[in-house]
Amino acid sequence: MIRADAGGTGGVHSPLEWSTLRHDPALVDELRRSNRELLMSYAVALHAGRRGSLGAAALANARCARQLHDVQRTEALRLYPTIARRMADDPEGAATVTSLRREANALARHFLRLTEGLFSRARPGMPPDSIVDEARAVLQRYLDEKETRLYRFYALTAPAGSEVT
Repeated sequence: MIRADAGGTGGVHSPLEWSTLRHDPALVDELRRSNRELLMSYAVALHAGRRGSLGAAALANARCARQLHDVQRTEALRLYPTIARRMADDPEGAATVTSLRREANALARHFLRLTEGLFSRARPGMPPDSIVDEARAVLQRYLDEKETRLYRFYALTAPAGSEVT
């Protein structure tokens, strides 16, 4: 969350301010839903490709890539800054989160590289199973890592006494 500059600079935003970074109890559930949609879009792309509907497969694959970018943007604007605020006095925890973030971003890039042009009209037919399976495994690892490790750090940002899922 970025607050507008109170100095009247015509919509120019000031840098992130720690006071604006608050735990959103619905954020992780929102991200989990988005992650399930990513998996579904990839499954739809594969199904369409196996049916020979390369146009539909390409559209589903492109939707999957957009969804991945949207998830990453949400995490960059809402998840990571809130965790960083919580970890400001914990260099070891902050380093762990930074490492997890790098690993998640590397997996996302790897998935996107694998799926780029997967169902392009220039290459008719289903892509090799090895690429399809590797992309699925990379996407699943990306989602699992965030679910089992990164989202737990976000839970630490919840105010004392609140219920965390």
